[in-house]
Amino acid sequence: MVKISTGALSLAALVVFAAPSAKAETSRPTPKPQAASAVQNGDVIENEAALYCQNIGDAAEEARRSWQTWQLVSLEAKVRQQVERLERKQAEFEAWVERRERLLAEVEGHVVSIVSRMRPEAAAAQLSTTDEDTAMGVLLKLKARVASNILDEMDPARAAQLTQAMVGFTDPQGKGDF
Repeated sequence: MVKISTGALSLAALVVFAAPSAKAETSRPTPKPQAASAVQNGDVIENEAALYCQNIGDAAEEARRSWQTWQLVSLEAKVRQQVERLERKQAEFEAWVERRERLLAEVEGHVVSIVSRMRPEAAAAQLSTTDEDTAMGVLLKLKARVASNILDEMDPARAAQLTQAMVGFTDPQGKGDF
């Protein structure tokens, strides 16, 4: 015969009596309250999404404003760089125009001096082949007697054209027509 101690016997009795109640509790899972309500009502999920959006709305707005501010600062820096570059180009252009004007005035003075010392026939031949503005500029800077001698030696049509241009230049209203 097998001897069983009283401690072992009480342990066995506890296992036998406790086992059915433990099995009954584990067979039925307890539902979570949020999961059950989400399944029963689809509005709860939408409400949770709306609540999430409300909760992060201020932070998202602040992030968007911060990003937009950064974009504006970046664009402002680019615009400043372009303005500085354009101002440098403008200064270069103005210096170039000023240099050109000085050079043209100097050259024009030399040309007028040269033409005034030429014989009227040679000067007329030279001015007949130049463009109207150049010829008119030279003739306007010459003394009236020298200019009239040169015009006298030119082809009459070209002389009339230059004379008309000079009258229009000196009298922009056109009142000095012949």
